[in-house]
Amino acid sequence: MPPPVEASDGNGDTCAAPATAKGSPEPPPAGTSVPPPPPPASPPPASHVMPVALIGGPGTRLPRLVESALSWSLCLSCLGVSGYHYLRATVAVPALAVVRAQIRRAVALPRRLVSSSSSSHHKAGTAAQAQAQAQLQAHAPREGVWLPLTTHGRSELERATPRQRHDQLVRLLNKHLHVINDDGLVVTLRRNPVARRLASLTMRPFCVADASGSATTATTTTTLLREHPELDVVQCLARVWPQLLQLPPLKDTYNYAVSLILPAFREDGHEICRKLGYARDSCADCSRVEIILVDAGGCRNLDVVGTVHGKEGQCQWGSIKTVTFSGGGGRGPCLNFGASQASGRILTFCHSDTRLPVHWDCGIAEAFREEGGKKDVRSNSCAFSFGIDTSPAGLNGGPQPPGIKAVETTANLRTHMYSLPYGDQCLSVPSDVFHFVGGCPDQCLMEDYELVALLRKRSALLPRLGVTQRERLYIIGGPPALCSPRRWQKFGVLYVTWMNSKFVNLYASGLHPDSLFRLYYGGSPPKREHELSPWEVELEGMLGE
Repeated sequence: MPPPVEASDGNGDTCAAPATAKGSPEPPPAGTSVPPPPPPASPPPASHVMPVALIGGPGTRLPRLVESALSWSLCLSCLGVSGYHYLRATVAVPALAVVRAQIRRAVALPRRLVSSSSSSHHKAGTAAQAQAQAQLQAHAPREGVWLPLTTHGRSELERATPRQRHDQLVRLLNKHLHVINDDGLVVTLRRNPVARRLASLTMRPFCVADASGSATTATTTTTLLREHPELDVVQCLARVWPQLLQLPPLKDTYNYAVSLILPAFREDGHEICRKLGYARDSCADCSRVEIILVDAGGCRNLDVVGTVHGKEGQCQWGSIKTVTFSGGGGRGPCLNFGASQASGRILTFCHSDTRLPVHWDCGIAEAFREEGGKKDVRSNSCAFSFGIDTSPAGLNGGPQPPGIKAVETTANLRTHMYSLPYGDQCLSVPSDVFHFVGGCPDQCLMEDYELVALLRKRSALLPRLGVTQRERLYIIGGPPALCSPRRWQKFGVLYVTWMNSKFVNLYASGLHPDSLFRLYYGGSPPKREHELSPWEVELEGMLGE
């Protein structure tokens, strides 16, 4: 059963809580920022202007004290709702699914007894069915706690059913394995990212009322394990799923400790130099940091970045690399492309309006070191605390929006209580982990939602799946990462928070990221080079299609 919608709190960026898989979604943390749009920036639609004038922004008609009180009330209520949905998604829903699986097991027992006493000419078929059913029941408790191996974009879920993905996986495995057994399957899936994605899509729950697995009003879900227990590959996957979930060890063969990935769209090189100057001044050891500047189009004067930050006598970055991304498709594909060009042990994704805290590189590196010999707990990702730059320089001569501290306070409560960081808190993921879990989903919006949702879900659900190595999404202590207050200055806390909740509901109710992009930005998503995701294009080549 899909978890309910998770409401947004007061983060300044428009957001939405995604369903990571039709029929088996996990709502990611509300509040992650929506990426800068490829279309030119434009004011909100006319239908949105009137509420701004009434409830927020420079032309608000509300008294400052009233607007501040309402902002605190709204942010606190959203914090409570987020906590409810977090506990429901990670505790109540999995527990209920396990109970239902046990009930189905108890109900099926008399049927098996009756079936076993049938006529002798059905004994062979009955024995095979009984064996398949016994294997299904052995995995029934695990079946209710669904944890995918990789992230998946909405289009990937809609292009093929789990049974079709199963058939693709079988064809791919037959090219690598002479005999499909548990050991060979584990080795192949851990080494082959395409096969691992297919396995995750094969085992995902889907709605009974819709064989394609797309979102429907039906609340009952099923899986191939339940519908087709006779499939050998499905049975093998069910047995080795905990082994497939274990993250690979972190290698020490990278050239740099951290790769700071900066996506740039219609940015000016001089402005990027200024932002990199802040990051360099607060960095403990620039020589261990690699800068990956991804030019997504429309940028100017990018050549000055290497010139300015390569002057002699200055503290130098380990490397500055400017790469051009022309594949289209939005921020998700852009971030994946930047990650593919990085040679750092840890990938740090930084928004253009975020200022990193002092010694940020040390904080990130420390998050992925073993603490006190606790080898059974490791960080799968980390982020800084959330902050808004309300200093005179940050406000840039503008007013401090009423209720802005409510946004900051409730955001940090959610971050620490529920491990729900925002995109503008500089999410960092080890390169090995990022690529192992599939990176960002191949979609134009909500890519960071999907990634954070999977990492958070791993932290919460791995112990229930029999995985001995526990994980956590680590929140770095100390000074926060500061984002610009200009969104709240322009529209007000109430309006921005209301818009967050609106897009949360739209996305969680099944709205495709492309449709959400059109609704929010008033234009079509960036045109893609290929309709298929990169791994699906690779799959076609591997299968000879």
